[in-house]
Amino acid sequence: GTASSGHYIAYCRNNLNNLWYEFDDQSVTEVSESTVQNAEAYVLFYRKSSEEAQKERRRISNLLNIMEPSLLQFYISRQWLNKFKTFAEPGPISNNDFLCIHGGVPPRKAGYIEDLVLMLPQNIWDNLYSRYGGGPAVNHLYICHTCQIEAEKIEKRRKTELEIFIRLNRAFQKEDSPATFYCISMQWFREWESFVKGKDGDPPGPIDNTKIAVTKCGNVMLRQGADSGQISEETWNFLQSIYGGGPEVILRPPVVHVDPDILQAEEKIEVETRSL
Repeated sequence: GTASSGHYIAYCRNNLNNLWYEFDDQSVTEVSESTVQNAEAYVLFYRKSSEEAQKERRRISNLLNIMEPSLLQFYISRQWLNKFKTFAEPGPISNNDFLCIHGGVPPRKAGYIEDLVLMLPQNIWDNLYSRYGGGPAVNHLYICHTCQIEAEKIEKRRKTELEIFIRLNRAFQKEDSPATFYCISMQWFREWESFVKGKDGDPPGPIDNTKIAVTKCGNVMLRQGADSGQISEETWNFLQSIYGGGPEVILRPPVVHVDPDILQAEEKIEVETRSL
């Protein structure tokens, strides 16, 4: 590889055992320090060193070894603790990575909450909190009832929107010659599809057809080669009533005009054929 392209590997030192490791995609192998020193590096990362931070880590470690009796246990973010163990300046304690805005555990995180938090005795929490601030303090974990209700509403909304879309689209597919087609941005549609199928937690924003539309002579038309799909007027009205947005991009198949004389001739031939 070169500095601009190619396959890269990384050498990282584990601060717990001071050993170096080679990271090559999924492969992780222990290597000697001389191997790292002789490597031709494109990018070097340094970790800020702080004697004060190391002293603070040793102090907290000693307190953990004492294990004073504690009436209360406090939960703290494992993510922040990792910063405390490795960063020279970990910043204020932040427990918001496992809490919702209401102060409880979001339902979607309840199943793996133990991977997100660590329980500390009160004296350790008090020391960390007095030193770094932040929070909030958490000594009881519970699934947020408000978020649970909101999650159930979202799930019901997903199911309803998907069922109505499938019904409208099936009816559209059965039409032999639709009078109009409504075009919709596939980029927006994929976001909506991810939402109703539960792959994305948040619904998409307003329908955005700006990338597939072009205005000519005051008329909004489909941009040539645009990443778009075709839906019925009923489906468009359904989605637009929920999400809003636009603009409307409508395709109308050309109407074929049949010459009356040709039509009469075809009818005459048909009559003569029947008489035979």
